[in-house]
Parts: sequence; C-alpha cells; structure tokens
Amino acid sequence: MSWYIKKKLKSLRRYIAKKILDKKNRKFNIFDVNNIKSILFFRDDDKIGDMVVSTLIFREIKKHYPDVKIIVLCGKNNAKILKYNKNVDSVYVTSGNFFKDLPIYIKLRKQHISLGVDFYTFGLCFIPLLILRIIAVNTLIGFYKSLYNIYDISIDKDFFNEHISKRYKYVLNILKINKPNLSYDVFTSNKEDSIAVKLLEKSNSKYNIVLNPFAASKHRSFSFSKLQSLISLLEKQFNCSIFVIGHKNNKLYSLENDRTFICLFDDILETASLIKYSDIIITPDTSIVHIASAFNKKTVALYLDYSKVSEKINIIWAPNNKNAISVSLDTRNGLKDDVKNIPDVDIISAVEKLL
Repeated sequence: MSWYIKKKLKSLRRYIAKKILDKKNRKFNIFDVNNIKSILFFRDDDKIGDMVVSTLIFREIKKHYPDVKIIVLCGKNNAKILKYNKNVDSVYVTSGNFFKDLPIYIKLRKQHISLGVDFYTFGLCFIPLLILRIIAVNTLIGFYKSLYNIYDISIDKDFFNEHISKRYKYVLNILKINKPNLSYDVFTSNKEDSIAVKLLEKSNSKYNIVLNPFAASKHRSFSFSKLQSLISLLEKQFNCSIFVIGHKNNKLYSLENDRTFICLFDDILETASLIKYSDIIITPDTSIVHIASAFNKKTVALYLDYSKVSEKINIIWAPNNKNAISVSLDTRNGLKDDVKNIPDVDIISAVEKLL
C-alpha cells in the first residue's frame, strides 16, 4: 500500500471518528478557576521527558491551590517519574489496550473531574476521542484543537519556536497563576540513591561523567564506533570516570575498564540518582536532558539542527538549565542527518567549558 493511500485512509478514519464522537456530552459551563476541585492531566503518551516537564505544572498548581486534586493518566514508563512526587494525588496507569484500560476510564468518569488538560498536539482518531467522551471532564483544555467540539478551550498560539515550558506557563496563566517557577522536579528515595552512590564508589577520578549514548530514534543515537571514540577522548583529555547508561548488549561490556563502567538500570529513577550525584551529563536523549535539568547538572545536550523547519525541536526540547550547553549538528553542511556525525571535538570542547 502506497504512502499516499495510507495517508488518505488515516484522514478518512479521523473524519469518521470526529463525526461520531466529537460532541459535548455535558452542559455548557462558564470556566471559573475558583470552582475547580480536581484536574486530570492526560500523559498517557508514556513519554518520560514530557512527564519530567509536567512536574512543574503539578507543583505550581499545588502551591497556589493546595486543595485541588491533581490526577495523572499515564503509561507504565512515565508513571515512574511520579513515584515519590507529593504534588500528585492520584496516578492511573494505562496499558495501551483500550479494553483493559476501560475500567480506569469509567472510574475517572465517576469522579466528575472539574478540568482536563491534554497536551497532545496532533489530530485525534477514534480511540482517543472515545476515551475523552467516556471520562467526560467538566471542562477540557487542549492544544490546537479549535476544530474539535469536545474541547472547551483550545490554545492555538504558535509555540513551535519556544521552549516546551512556555506551553505549561500558558496553562498556568489560564489558571490565574502568574510568574510561575518553571523548574522541574524529580524525586528519588534512599533506595535509588544508595545504588548510585555504590556505583560511584568505583571511581578514583576527579570527575564523574554520565554518558547516555541512546535516544528514541536511531538518528539521535550513537553508533558503537562513535561511543568508543568519544570514551577514548574523554579518558585521554580529563581526569574522569565514565558511567555509560546502556541496555543489555554484550558489545557494550567490551568498553569497560578501570575508568569506564556500563550501567544497566531497571528503573529510570536509578538513572536519575546517578545523574544527581555525578558531575557532568552527556546525552542526545531529551528525557535525560530534562532529568539533568531537574538537578541543575552540568550537561552537554546533543541535538540535530532544525533551523530549516518550522518546528524547532532543538529549541522546544532544549535544556531548562543554566548549567547546560547544547551542541547541534549543522545539517546544512551536507552531513547525514544523524547525531553520530557531531564531531567529537565539539563535545570535548563543551565538556571543557563546563569543567
């Protein structure tokens, strides 16, 4: 099936879903922030980085409206970020299977939630619209949803050249929270911290560097040769130990020596603790960038250059951290659009500036 036919079928499915489900199933209410008793945040995209950024809005709402119940609908991976977050009252974890998750949606419906906030920016197909209809929050806020009747407030401002935190600030302003603190929260416990400290005890170096070579896309991940060459340069240039965050891959273990260690974690909070107690973070993955920002850690954040397109990814997902340096691959020079082509010398230079 050609790409064109697939695109047309997808558009048709969205059109049919909108016709059937895009209706308000509640009486029209004038939005009044003083009448809000509970807020449901839709974070069932299961993206860890987005959840880290979301922590700023949970905290600021609780700070200004301590009696408002904060509820988060999320996936099993990004739910871990909220494990110790006292600003969130209830967390509902979805499996991604509508029928398995249906009891959760019905339970949420019975709570008669005052306000829902959906940060999903794309058009909706049948299942997402059905979920919104079932939960039926009293007032629903969305981004770029002016064509949908089910949303009461659509935020259509162009945020595609601004940092992601500006979207959250806009929602907070709607809730009459002005000049909010836009920093992130990541909380760990003694359990995760002790694992990190024990790992760092292996180091006899002046600096401990956390190196995360992997991201969600292969174009934003290091190749093995890239990882190998960067580790070699870091060991040569600095009095450092390197802790590589990896996954189960026997090839990675060939990189281990008395200064480089492979770390395989079962939980993102274990990674967060290692970041918290280390000196410098190097990563192409924005979830790690955001976790490092939560701890204001010195960070070298690696991005592709999106200067030619309208949606500036490297600006939207830039570090929210004054102790970070962003290094972008200039794709205008004819190199393949891939993070592994960022020159090692540029990364080393950024580390030098931070030290």
